[in-house]
Amino acid sequence: MELSFTKLRVFRECPWKYKLQMVDGRRSPLTPSASLGLSLHRALECFHRKEAPAAEDIWACYESRWMTAGYADPETRRAWFAKGRRILEQYLEAERKRRTLIVSVEREFVYPLGRHEVRGMIDRIDRHPDGRLEIVDYKTYGTGEALDAKDELQLRFYGLGCRESLALEPALLTLYFVAAGRRVTIPYDAGGEEDLKALIRETADRIEAGAFAPDASFCPGCEFRRDCARSVSR
Repeated sequence: MELSFTKLRVFRECPWKYKLQMVDGRRSPLTPSASLGLSLHRALECFHRKEAPAAEDIWACYESRWMTAGYADPETRRAWFAKGRRILEQYLEAERKRRTLIVSVEREFVYPLGRHEVRGMIDRIDRHPDGRLEIVDYKTYGTGEALDAKDELQLRFYGLGCRESLALEPALLTLYFVAAGRRVTIPYDAGGEEDLKALIRETADRIEAGAFAPDASFCPGCEFRRDCARSVSR
């Protein structure tokens, strides 16, 4: 069983949703916010992969990585494109004040965990002047006022992957809410690694066993609720 954080998150939300999405291949329609999020992620990867990028390089990256799908009409698409530009302008301003060195962009990790395999992709790894490493994951939605349990789990998942697969020691874990222009950072605590590994193994075992009993508590927030046979929130 190969487990990514997305698979872990979806299964923990609702095992039946996992089956619909990951096994049956169900897909929800692409929304404007999701489409913009993908465009921004791709633009930032393109920008930071350049050697000594100039500020104007980000606009060429944005235009070349812009996704046109997910918008109802050209006018809506133009409005969201303009919103993306405003977000990137804010991002560039924040980058001018950055004191860290970006050492890796879109860094993949893969490592064995028992009979399973864990895989993930880290948006960015920064090195601070004092040598500390910081994992940075972009979020293109949310206010960035605080981290919820899911956010913290994702950061710890990436921190563990960094240690297990890349032989790097992260000191800080950051969610960068680029739309809000906020960063929320927590220290990496290696003391919780064994519990996290146990959670990953247990989840992978349950998926492998086909334990897809639905969790009705998630139904109100599920994008498949309208036509899901197990939904209680149609």
